[in-house]
Amino acid sequence: MTLNLTTEPFRTLDHPNNKIERSVMKIIAWTVGIIVFLIVSGVLGHRSFRAWQERRLVAQANALVTEGNLKRASLDARRILQINPDSAAGCRVMARIAEKGNSRTAIEWWRRAVELGGAKPEDALALAKAAVQFDDKAHLDFALSKLPEETKATADYHMLQGDLALKNRDAAGVEKHLREAARLDPSNKETLIRLGTLQLGSRDPAVREEGKRTLAAMQDDPATQRDATRRLAEDAARHRDFSEMTRLGQQLDGFPEKTFEDRLLLLTALHGSVDPGFTPFLRELQAQSAEDPERVAALLAWLNARQMPAAAIAWAGTLSPELLGQKAVPIALSDSYIAAGDWTGMLRTVKTGSWGSLDFLRTALAARASRELGNESESAAQWNEALKKVGVMPRQALTLAEIVQKWGWSKETIDLLWVAAKDPAIGDEALQALYTHFATKGATQDLYRVLLRRHETRPNDLDVQNNFAQVSFVLNMNIERAQKLARDLYEKEPNNAAYASTYAFALHSHGDTKKALKIFIEMPPEQLRQPEIAAYYGIILAASGDHARAAEYLDLGEKAGLLPEEKALVARARRTLAQR
Repeated sequence: MTLNLTTEPFRTLDHPNNKIERSVMKIIAWTVGIIVFLIVSGVLGHRSFRAWQERRLVAQANALVTEGNLKRASLDARRILQINPDSAAGCRVMARIAEKGNSRTAIEWWRRAVELGGAKPEDALALAKAAVQFDDKAHLDFALSKLPEETKATADYHMLQGDLALKNRDAAGVEKHLREAARLDPSNKETLIRLGTLQLGSRDPAVREEGKRTLAAMQDDPATQRDATRRLAEDAARHRDFSEMTRLGQQLDGFPEKTFEDRLLLLTALHGSVDPGFTPFLRELQAQSAEDPERVAALLAWLNARQMPAAAIAWAGTLSPELLGQKAVPIALSDSYIAAGDWTGMLRTVKTGSWGSLDFLRTALAARASRELGNESESAAQWNEALKKVGVMPRQALTLAEIVQKWGWSKETIDLLWVAAKDPAIGDEALQALYTHFATKGATQDLYRVLLRRHETRPNDLDVQNNFAQVSFVLNMNIERAQKLARDLYEKEPNNAAYASTYAFALHSHGDTKKALKIFIEMPPEQLRQPEIAAYYGIILAASGDHARAAEYLDLGEKAGLLPEEKALVARARRTLAQR
């Protein structure tokens, strides 16, 4: 028997320490895995929760805007932007709130929505509408440049073009676009009401009758009966047909959804037709509004507009002193005293007492009355007291500035606006008012001062940068900085007509007229014919020797609201043409 002497290799025996190490490693690996899983799950869960919270707040805020509860909607919108500063939906809500409040900030919010939301056509259209409303040409051009071609075949686009035509006082253009919008979307009742209202103003009897028929048909629809009836009543008022206006006003007054403004329309009709029902109806409205400051202010303003300030003052004497200091009531009542020239009565009313948060106005009115009565020292003392009251409340300084501007107190208005401009919340609104004032007056140096301040407070606002650069060029100030701004703006948005024009003038000022002309030539013809663009194009054409075309565009530029220095540039260009 042969023996197998081959032996199996010995199996290595694990040392007990090795087993312990592997167990520990497994525990560590599982622990790390669980921690990583919990972190990732937590992050994803937190993001999902924040996204859900954002969607919920957006829906809630939009509903509040629709209901008219702008204060709560604003709180929700700000919460949305706290959760997600880059929320396009949050910017849309803020834009809607601004539109309801008739604030220019709607433009900025819609622009942010366009930039954050991927330039959706509906956002660009909304930005364009806001730009038309607030006469912001630069933002209008920007918005239109973001619209895809297919959007131009929609009812909303033609509604926008109708608004633009209305702004330009192009009645034929308005009707054309409204008709096309109605054709594209015949179910849109707002379009039909606007078209019918426009046709009422036509000089063509056939077109006017068509508008009447359109609106009369809409009186049968509960959803549009109030708007249609009011437009017809307002048309009757324009034609001084007080009999028809009274009939329509009484019909309007019978609708459950009537407003106080609708009732004032009926009051106007009764007054115009010398109807015996006027006095009883006036007393009814006085009784109805006696405890509502907004209605009191509206009725006082109505009486003032009908040259009945004495009646307004007499009625105000029957109201509670507390109500006379609320909301717009003091402003309307002061207008009554001013219209009546009753400075003694005004001084008696405002000399003592307190109007709460509007006490600064009471003091300012005392200053006005004292000045009118020839007591300059007392007027100055009262005015200084009013300035002290608004000095710590810039928003009230802005309100007072609007009031004293109507009085013709120009210096005081400017002083108050500069006070308001110091406030971070409303400073830009005050600066915008100063900008408008100085632009209207042609005070270019003061305009530069405003733009310098706005450029500091709004460093990312491209329109402010462009305006600052443009005014810098015409004043020949801070040229190096203006050159850089103009170039950067053009490189960012070469299709923006305002930015392109400023950069072209910057090149011309720097001696490169040939390149400046090239920029203008690349612009669409309709942009070149815009008066504010045409003026600068005409200047460049004259400098380049194209005298025939230069004259045409300089003529177009005359329609623009040019500053004195810009007018001088145009005049110099015309002298160049005359010397050919």
